[in-house]
Amino acid sequence: MEVTAYPDSSFLVSLVSKDTLSADAAAYMSRTAEPLMFTPLHRIEARNALRNAAGRGEITTSEQRAAIHRIDEDLRDGLLVHTAVGWTDVFRRADELSEKHAATEGQRTIDLLHVALALEYGAKTFLSFDQRQRKLAKAAGLKVKP
Repeated sequence: MEVTAYPDSSFLVSLVSKDTLSADAAAYMSRTAEPLMFTPLHRIEARNALRNAAGRGEITTSEQRAAIHRIDEDLRDGLLVHTAVGWTDVFRRADELSEKHAATEGQRTIDLLHVALALEYGAKTFLSFDQRQRKLAKAAGLKVKP
């Protein structure tokens, strides 16, 4: 199965938990029903973001656990598709993006890595609520949603 949609962690966290953008993430997924790439970076970044949200009191510990459980269910159900990563190629691609965009747009390393992963693994669509990542992904030739 070809997977061509790449969610950044902001989209993924909104999809599996309740925040101000959850309805937008759910609405997009109900319209497209396309599977999403899921990398080791997603695993640590999304789970850490959920734990941090619980630590800040933005969600309860039960909500945090339920959101992490939903990631596991989405992996089992095929909504999220494990994508093995060749990190050397991803870091090379991220450095190329940095060379082209960092001096004028001030890119963070995590933004470069997410966009590099999307490009390296053939994504056509980049899903994000992060304005900096959206701008970089668009400049790199990806369709940016939602």
